[in-house]
Amino acid sequence: MYLDFIAAKSAYIAASHRAFACGLAAASGGNISVRLPGEDRMIVKPSGITLGEAAEENLIVTDLYGTLVEGDIKPTKETILHGGLYRFLPNIGGIVHVHPVYSIMCANCFDEMPLVTKQMKQIMSVPVPVCKIKNNTVNEQGMQMIYAMLRENPDICCFLLEEHGVVSFAKSVTEAENNAELVEENAKVFWETICRK
Repeated sequence: MYLDFIAAKSAYIAASHRAFACGLAAASGGNISVRLPGEDRMIVKPSGITLGEAAEENLIVTDLYGTLVEGDIKPTKETILHGGLYRFLPNIGGIVHVHPVYSIMCANCFDEMPLVTKQMKQIMSVPVPVCKIKNNTVNEQGMQMIYAMLRENPDICCFLLEEHGVVSFAKSVTEAENNAELVEENAKVFWETICRK
């Protein structure tokens, strides 16, 4: 159990640092989570630190409703989003929510984003849906919109939030982070080749 916890933390830190290095979130924006194996708990980052600052000593554990279980720092405001997705999608183990520029532009202008790269077509078979949630953070009302979208699109591994970027989820946080990179690459190609004509 303890080794699983250490492995989950290590995977979190690696994915968080990679997302930051790839420019997927500015300042302290964006958040990542890892579901602890066999538990209704997740590792998240606290509010106010960048993805690049995620470290062994500052990550915290909450339950799937955002209640602090381990640590003494206020958790990210997006625990409702992360916990809600874990409860709705019991087979996922990692979530990456980031704010890359092209994905936000596409989310602000369209109801879905077509798949225009071979890499995206390998991980998705339908366009990336856009959820038009107006709040600064995802609340319970926003989660109901997301659940409805997931029921309509049961095979997706990511979606966009208007003004708010990418949400990617997978069996592991490593895969979720990789998919978030592919979403932003697809958004950039789509925007530069289609939208700028």
